[in-house]
Amino acid sequence: MAEILTIKIKNTKVLKVLEGLEEIKTIQIINDPLLNLSGKKKKQAKSFLEALNQARLAEQGKIKLKTLVQLMDER
Repeated sequence: MAEILTIKIKNTKVLKVLEGLEEIKTIQIINDPLLNLSGKKKKQAKSFLEALNQARLAEQGKIKLKTLVQLMDER
């Protein structure tokens, strides 16, 4: 199981150090654009990314999305 360490970088020189660390095969650098968001914006971004993922899965035929009529009937 992978451990995740979040580092907030305030100095661009540190980015060069991280790029060097990424050359080590057991380290993966992930830039998460949601980390800088807070509150409502973060929630909206997560909802958008979830919807985008569902659209991709639907295009691949892995899931079937509800129709507008089905969504309206839920109300």
